[in-house]
Amino acid sequence: MPSILISGYYGFDNLGDDTVLYGILSGLRKLRPTATFTVLSNQPKRTETLFGIRAVDRWNLGTIFRELRKTDLLVMGGGSLLQDVTGPRSILYYLGIVALAKFLGKPVVFYAQGIGPVNKPLSKRLIKSIVNRVDLITVRDDKSHDDLQSFGVIRPPVHVTADPALAIEPLLFQPETGQAIFHEFHISPTEDRSRQVIGIAIRKWNAAVPYIDILAKAADRLVQQGYQVVFVPMQFPRDVEISREIADHMVQPSVVLDRQFSFREIASIIANLDIMVGMRLHSLILAAICNIPFVPISYDPKIDRFIHRMGMGKAIHVNQLDEETLVAQILACQTQFRENQPHLQHALQELRKEAEKSGELAVHFLKSAEPENGWIANQK
Repeated sequence: MPSILISGYYGFDNLGDDTVLYGILSGLRKLRPTATFTVLSNQPKRTETLFGIRAVDRWNLGTIFRELRKTDLLVMGGGSLLQDVTGPRSILYYLGIVALAKFLGKPVVFYAQGIGPVNKPLSKRLIKSIVNRVDLITVRDDKSHDDLQSFGVIRPPVHVTADPALAIEPLLFQPETGQAIFHEFHISPTEDRSRQVIGIAIRKWNAAVPYIDILAKAADRLVQQGYQVVFVPMQFPRDVEISREIADHMVQPSVVLDRQFSFREIASIIANLDIMVGMRLHSLILAAICNIPFVPISYDPKIDRFIHRMGMGKAIHVNQLDEETLVAQILACQTQFRENQPHLQHALQELRKEAEKSGELAVHFLKSAEPENGWIANQK
């Protein structure tokens, strides 16, 4: 029975990263149904409750060492782990785990990583020194591939796949869950959808423009035109705080979903929206897989890379946000979505296939080979 240790940004109440973890687990379990999983988490108990798997403290070096000694494979989970925009600690932490795993002779897989932004010369030297020693690298976009090459990563070959969340089957998310949450927060779209619901998934950012005021004014105009505006937090409580700040700047009424949700609940909420306006990457990915029209607001290259892979036009950057452009794009997005539906569905299906490749490549490094088999998640 092979054992797999997964390291990533887990246990921080970030629903995007939880969605990534679920995508990784789904992909690997589909191919190795008897594998056992352990996750390095900031909140082990919560991770165990959410995913029904074993989790341990990501900050305890002794625990990490013991888990690495007994695992058959270390998976560095998807997301932007190798970046130094938020400081040097992320790269030092994750590369430290990789270096320890290789010291212990364990195979290491980078699973659909999004690389960067990486700006500091020391970060680039560390990546070159350590990442060249791993056994498999898959990245979620071409630019991440190019970035690794520019840092001097020449082995192993870098495979471009896609974000693990894109492999999730949308039928696993029950629409009734989102409908119940709508009822809880008094969100009431009409049966014929003449009163439509627009979700906004925002994050705090040091923008070059007063984006809080811009978003508030744009949301007011949407409410005046008959839409119901709902702020959808992808990270608790940070996104609730910035959402409330925008709502407080509004004149018209809006709804802030101001409690903690699981990634399954958020996915179900998004599946019940009419339009998703997202600054959080996985709010856009979940909208795409749930076939919900969406308008991206970019603050990071990962947003632009996903939009590019979907074959869509450029996202509005938060530093260039303006009320007129944003409102116009939101009002036009449903028509554009319908007109481009065949193209978007084809792009999404191709990305789904690419997302599944990461798991297919990763399982070759497990010592205990098993026949490929199906796995169906036991959803609650």
